Amino acid sequence: MQVILLQDVERLGHEGDVLNVADGYGRNYLLPRGLAVKADKGTLKELEMRRSAIARRDADKRSAAQKAASELQGKLITVRAVTGQGTRLHGTVTTAQIAEAASEQLGITIDRRDIDIPEPIREVGDYLISVRLYKDVAAQLPVHVVPQKQAAEEKSEDLEDEAAAEPDVVDVEAVEADETDELED
Repeated sequence: MQVILLQDVERLGHEGDVLNVADGYGRNYLLPRGLAVKADKGTLKELEMRRSAIARRDADKRSAAQKAASELQGKLITVRAVTGQGTRLHGTVTTAQIAEAASEQLGITIDRRDIDIPEPIREVGDYLISVRLYKDVAAQLPVHVVPQKQAAEEKSEDLEDEAAAEPDVVDVEAVEADETDELED
């Protein structure tokens, strides 16, 4: 079955693409959800008229992805993982953990399927991973893997540093009450 995509469909194609898909996939998934229409003479002619709007939206998405890539440049993500003896991890660091850490620490939403880890991360240390943000826009993201207990220690040190940096709060009413007590005596 030949279809024209009306929206970007993950792992299939982008808006305006004319694709051949399995009949069942097109009939049972793409067409009922409004993700695609059957390609015939009329829809292909309509697609040609919509090409400029599709190109404009594609350019907007690409510029947003390039902006996100520039924001990721030089940023470091810290992932906490459970360790065994030494620096060896229990299991591996997953793409879902990296996506969650990026969301929490940088405020950028990255789909876990768009993260490429060349080799499984099984030890504490620094790694460089690739993130696909749009069709051909990718960014390199440094990841720092730390043991969970070390991360908790760093967090408590940060809290102590913040507490030390904050000025002492003085209870004005208590000071005034002490001064009035001293004056009465």
